[in-house]
Amino acid sequence: MCAGIDYINANSQKILIVLILALGFALRFYNLTGVPFGFHGDEAAIGYNAYTILTKGTDEYGVPFPMFFRSFGEYKSAVQIYSTVPFIIIFGLNEFSTRLVSVFYAMLSLIAAYLLTLELFKTERQKKTIAILTLFFLAISPWHIQFSRVAYEIMPFLFFTTLGLYLFLKAQERPNFLLLSIISFAFALYSYFTGRMFIPILGISLFIIYFKFFHSHKKETFISFILLLILLIPFMQSLISQVSLVRWKQSSLFYHPPQNESIIQAITYNYLEHFSPYFLFITGNNALPNNPILRDAVNGMGELYLFQLPLIILGIYVLLKRKNKTKDNAFKILLLLFVLYPLGGMFASDGSPFARRSVIGVIPFQIVSAVGGAYFIHVIMKMKKTGAALTICGTAIIVIISFIYYLNLYFILYPKYSSSWWGWQYGPKDIVAYFVSHENQYNDLVMPYVFNGPQEFFKFYAPGNCKKCKIGLPDNYYNSDRKQLYALPPNYFASHQMYNYKRLKTLYYPDGSIAFVLSEVKLK
Repeated sequence: MCAGIDYINANSQKILIVLILALGFALRFYNLTGVPFGFHGDEAAIGYNAYTILTKGTDEYGVPFPMFFRSFGEYKSAVQIYSTVPFIIIFGLNEFSTRLVSVFYAMLSLIAAYLLTLELFKTERQKKTIAILTLFFLAISPWHIQFSRVAYEIMPFLFFTTLGLYLFLKAQERPNFLLLSIISFAFALYSYFTGRMFIPILGISLFIIYFKFFHSHKKETFISFILLLILLIPFMQSLISQVSLVRWKQSSLFYHPPQNESIIQAITYNYLEHFSPYFLFITGNNALPNNPILRDAVNGMGELYLFQLPLIILGIYVLLKRKNKTKDNAFKILLLLFVLYPLGGMFASDGSPFARRSVIGVIPFQIVSAVGGAYFIHVIMKMKKTGAALTICGTAIIVIISFIYYLNLYFILYPKYSSSWWGWQYGPKDIVAYFVSHENQYNDLVMPYVFNGPQEFFKFYAPGNCKKCKIGLPDNYYNSDRKQLYALPPNYFASHQMYNYKRLKTLYYPDGSIAFVLSEVKLK
């Protein structure tokens, strides 16, 4: 491997990095509250808990400054929620401030991936080329963009894991960085459910691979070990109290074993599916059997661009060729990440692979693509000018068309089919707004329970207000003696013809179909 972007002058490299970061930010910030269209109950719970931490110093149930936040059906991790507090201070409690936290961590993860790549290939002449290509591929990655625009707990996990790896590699030359690496990994552990499994196994694996380092730096190892034990106290307490096991019990094969095969067969199948070409390059998360959820990916492509497939093959070839010729451990670290990346989904009983549970895989796939890309650039530079120019133009056209195709899938088509139950569950914001503005006219304001955690939306959109708001249907609350307003799904009217309906406002999905109708109800 030889010349590439590394031979561009330093100022031009900096400009290129800034342009890629600007592109990455634009892709994550543009129309943040409009795409995805809707706002899921998990997002509302994160935003509201951050609000109660800010205003009361407790979670929504009155527990002061918890490390694990009780939510509907599970316990949420702390990092995303606490990180949301300053954004609510600046922008208030709303969808924008709640989602902007993920954009913030997504941009940090881009920088962390760039630094990690430089450190992985520090002995490589073309390290800047590989690092900048990694940054570019991650900036336009559908897998990364999908979760960087919504208020899930995923982006902090991705950032702190990547940063922790970078700091750990830096510690090989500057052992004091080991403490910072431990702290970063601890943040990753407390960021997302998958981290509670992934980070301990990653840490043990790094200890084995770098045993000589730990053995030769006993002082730093001992101090780091003590710090690790202290940082793990809340995690160990959560294991004893079963808090950390709630989600595991809900979705694990060990608690919900398959009927037609053994658990070992199911785990093996789940693991291997993470390397399926269909999942990675062709149909992606949404086309998997038994997985109707539309919140993890767009329809029409894999988690990676198809043009990355030959680059990944080239990258694997280069890594295998160089693994015994260089002093860095790039091959070992990337192999470790590929081996471990399915951990979050391989034990799942509710469908696998899920793009969100295996999101850490987005990092090694981009790095290996970049290695292949750097080698491809090397090959082009050896070609005659005409051949090189044609190859560069052809490659650029393929990349640009692929990128535009994804932009259309995500920003234009995705909102039209991902706003209902299996998607982002549009409706509560406009329903609650209407309820609040007409609260004085009614005794009861009733929203249907066709959302995940519907009670969270009253708290999020009308904290301290809407005292008359309830969750249910006329089946639960109808009272002819009370003035009532209901938000009803469109299929309710045909199946409940015993009522007369006075339709006051209709809410529509982006595809033009009816989402909800706000109506007064009377028995015939």
